[in-house]
Amino acid sequence: MKKIQLMIILLTNILFADVYATYEVKALNEASLNVSTVGIVSKINTDIGNQVKKGEVLLSLNDSEEKANLEISKNEYKFLLTQYERYKKSAEVFDKNSLDKLESELKSAKDLITLNEAKLSKMKIIAPFSGVISEKNIEVGDMSNNNEKALLKLVSNEKKLLLAFDSKFAQDVKAGDIFCLNSNKEENKTCVEIYKIYPALNNEKKLNAEAYGVNLKIGNFGDGLIIKGN
Repeated sequence: MKKIQLMIILLTNILFADVYATYEVKALNEASLNVSTVGIVSKINTDIGNQVKKGEVLLSLNDSEEKANLEISKNEYKFLLTQYERYKKSAEVFDKNSLDKLESELKSAKDLITLNEAKLSKMKIIAPFSGVISEKNIEVGDMSNNNEKALLKLVSNEKKLLLAFDSKFAQDVKAGDIFCLNSNKEENKTCVEIYKIYPALNNEKKLNAEAYGVNLKIGNFGDGLIIKGN
């Protein structure tokens, strides 16, 4: 009987034992920003360490030619539209082939506006979310060459803990479990809820998880314990 009780106690300890994990503080969102076309940088509206808002124009290339082309295409469309509407009112005077040809030209002119608008939109970098500029690799007057190196890097103000723990606990650790950071001050220990478990192993053959709610600087690291739920 005592052996059975001891086995139950040992099994309970194994099942509900805390799981050791390391952590690193990372930005919740990170973005490497670039333009998808080649051009000369005419304006940079931010710098390293600056706070930016979502939708803010961060960098612009010289787009005078693109703006001129867009304006020309709009004027051409307006001219064709006026002509088409005038001809349509007098449809009995003009043969159907002439109207069909004008209608086709009108569609092509509208498509050209869309194309020129798309070209113009590629001449700037817009912040995809609010955050801080962490890196700037270009200056006004430089040529953007559309390579892999980011012109600007943006990180969000919101942070997350990236946890790493032994893969043998894959079935034990779940979203909703609590992670407590190790601290010398037991009364001020920080504990946060795990909200995501990565399905695949990382390069170190460990599993990753994420948690919100930390007030630490990005880049900080340490360890702690995952308190498994029932």
